Amino acid sequence: MESERLNFFRKRLEALSVEITAFLEGSKDSVDVVKLDTSIGRLSRMDAMQDQQMALELRRRKKRQLRQIDEALKRVDDGSYGTCSLCGQPIGTERLEAFPDVLNCVRCA
Repeated sequence: MESERLNFFRKRLEALSVEITAFLEGSKDSVDVVKLDTSIGRLSRMDAMQDQQMALELRRRKKRQLRQIDEALKRVDDGSYGTCSLCGQPIGTERLEAFPDVLNCVRCA
């Protein structure tokens, strides 16, 4: 892959990393323990617990994506970025633009 395209994807990955890190920092409060307070009813408490679990799952997914981005940045550094990890063929530019942290080409995915 050309160095110009690699720089484009490096900047894109770094921007995604900053965005996800900011999200994780800003969403810490949404996963706090739901307090068993008598001022809210049982259904409201269940709704709050469901919201908490959804926020926890979203944070888990964002953390996983952040790890994938870090791995993609390492691949940019070692020159293997844009190459399918299974078949060794180039990954399509459209696929990389849509999912810059992807490991495999469409055929192998």
